[in-house]
Amino acid sequence: MHFRQFLPLVLVVCCCGPVQAASEQPSGSVTPLVQELEQKMLGNEQVMALILSLQNDPEMQALLNDPAILSAVQAGDIETLKANPRFMKLLDNAKVKEIHKRVGE
Repeated sequence: MHFRQFLPLVLVVCCCGPVQAASEQPSGSVTPLVQELEQKMLGNEQVMALILSLQNDPEMQALLNDPAILSAVQAGDIETLKANPRFMKLLDNAKVKEIHKRVGE
């Protein structure tokens, strides 16, 4: 999978807490937050190494192969993602937690 297709899913998975908060705003748009997070991630070599290592993670691969998940990510549909047990399980991944920590610094 091309990195530009993979990155939006990683953004939502790794930063689900902030994205959830943004989705509850009246506008419902998470685009500005996602763009800001993307810039933070792309500018941090350690975070990028963690993200790239997630490409080979079986749980991440399962999400990448799920059309419903990809559609929800593209639509910014956080409620659908939160209702998916596989998506929520990935939030406990050690690499995902490390990315979230480093981006939040």
